[in-house]
Parts: sequence; structure tokens; C-alpha cells
Amino acid sequence: MDCIFFVNPKAGSGAGQKLAEEIEHLTLPAPAFKQLVFTDPNRLQQQVYSCARDKDLVVLCGGDGTVSSIISHLAHLERVPTIAIIPIGTGNDIARGTKWMKSWSEFGLDGLFYAIKEGKVGSLDVWQMKLEKAETSRHYQFCAYAGIGYDGRVCQEFLKLNRFFYKKGIPTSIKRLLYLPAGIRIFYKNLLHPERIRCQITHYQGGSETHQSERLGQILFCNSGYYAGGSLLDRHYSLDDGLLEFFGIKGYLGYMQLLFEGRLPVRHSSILPVRSPSYRLSLLSTSYFQVDGEPVGVVEKGTTIQVELFRSVPLLKPFLDKYAKKRLKDGAKERALEELSSSVRPVVT
Repeated sequence: MDCIFFVNPKAGSGAGQKLAEEIEHLTLPAPAFKQLVFTDPNRLQQQVYSCARDKDLVVLCGGDGTVSSIISHLAHLERVPTIAIIPIGTGNDIARGTKWMKSWSEFGLDGLFYAIKEGKVGSLDVWQMKLEKAETSRHYQFCAYAGIGYDGRVCQEFLKLNRFFYKKGIPTSIKRLLYLPAGIRIFYKNLLHPERIRCQITHYQGGSETHQSERLGQILFCNSGYYAGGSLLDRHYSLDDGLLEFFGIKGYLGYMQLLFEGRLPVRHSSILPVRSPSYRLSLLSTSYFQVDGEPVGVVEKGTTIQVELFRSVPLLKPFLDKYAKKRLKDGAKERALEELSSSVRPVVT
């Protein structure tokens, strides 16, 4: 089995560099060979196509932006390798939805070892947002969520603050707090100049096509159930059912209520999602938007948006059984060390 690790060296305020050192000393179940690649955002597509094309397992080490970008490139390959995730970013909502966040928190790199040992593979739906206006079109793939409205503005503000504080080397735990001043700034802007997205929405429900006209502050498509760094919006989410959840929020207070309720352990969200295999929106106003927590820019008035399933990719199921860990551990690593002749290949940068 050929395994490649894509590591974002800047993720987690330097945690990527430290993780790379641990990966070099990691022993995988035999027969397995591993390779490590430091991601470069300027040539990420080239790295993915040249290094991951013939691999059996691709381990993505980074935040939602890194994970989403690499999966989007992998989804274009004829043969998509199995994917695993090591979350070292700020939000890590893709890792939360796939349960790799829980595995990483409880078992660390051992969790990856035992997941490979068990070899259980599921799937992850990758969705596509197609923006069309006049004769131009743009395509974006996402795994966790895509939003138009408030969160697009907040992501833009967070990016500005993050670029400033990144040079200071602040830890990820503190970096998450930057969303608070970003959100407060957008809140006050909306108090002075309330923003609403005028749109016409078409979706399929119960075998029939539904049309509705809305004035919304936030349009949100969610696949992973988790949003904004840990808010659980939908406790009945599925990563591979071919259905995408849609949330339409009227105002900023409703949007903040949705985030707050998603962080409570018991209470269910007051805003129930619509589930559909595809959506079509006609925007009658201009607004910001984001994809998997990364600000993309502005979607202009008169744009038609088509959201539909792009492809399902294989996902290695994380190891979560605490009681089975001891049974698997007994003798497993010792046998792997004896059988494995060379586990580390040269680092590609």
C-alpha cells in the first residue's frame, strides 16, 4: 500500500512542521510505504496530480481550507485514492463531520495506524457550486458547507485579521477567537445598513419541484452537519446520502441563534433544514460568499447558482473503539516493525 501525507506546514501556527517530524517516524501496518509532501498553495493542483495519482491512501493534514482544496483536486482524478484526515487547522469542520477529529483527539497518530489496520472504507459526497452570469461561469467544489451572506463577510474580515496575527505566531486556540471581533464588526455594519439577499430558490422535495422567493440574510448549504468551528446544525446529517441540507436565515440575530443552538449538547436547532439532491438560485442582489470556510469573493446580482453532487470519494473510516484499541495494539506494531523493510520515502517539498 502506497500512502502519501499532504501536510500544510503553516497550519496550526507551526503544528504542521512538528507533525511532519512525527510522521517521518510513524510506522504503518505492513506492507505500506509512506511519502510526505509539504503543500504549496501556488502549485497545489500540480502537487496533487503528480504525487497522489497512483497512491492507495492520501492523508490530508491541515485545516478545512487545505483538506477541501486537495479533495477538490482529487475528485477530478479518474481513480480517486482513499482519503484520511489529520485535523490541525482552526475550524476543522470536515474532520468533525467525518469523525476524524474525534479519532485524532483520542488516539493521535495511533488512530490512523489502527484505522488502516481495520481497513473500513466509506464515502464522502463532494458538492459543486456553479455560478453563471451572462457567458461566464465559475465552479467551486466543497465537502462541508458553502454560504452566501453574513458568513462570507465574516470570513473576509477573519482573513484580514489572520494575516496580521499570523506573523505574530499566535496559537490556533487563540486564533479561533478572531472570529469574534470579525463577527461583531459585521453585526454593527448590519445594524446601520441591513443586508438582505433577494433570490429565487428551486429545489426538489418529495419528488416534486418547489419554487420560492426569499429575502434572506444568510444562505447556507451544509453537508457535514458541522459549521463555523464546531456548531452542530443537523444531528441527522449524512456524508454520503446524495442529499444536501439548505438553511435560509432571515436576519443576523437568527443567524447567531443558529450558531448558539448548534453548540448546545441537547437542544435541537430551531431552524430545520431542507434536504434536496440539487438547488438552483437566481440572485437579485450582490453578496459575499465562502466555500468550506474560505472567503471566495462576491457573487454578483443576476448570477444563477446551481448546486449539485459532483462526486463521491472513498473515505477511510476513523478508528473510534476505545475497547478494541488494546486488542489491536497487542503485538500489532511489533509485527509491523518486523515485516516493514522501508517505511519512509524521500520528502517532497
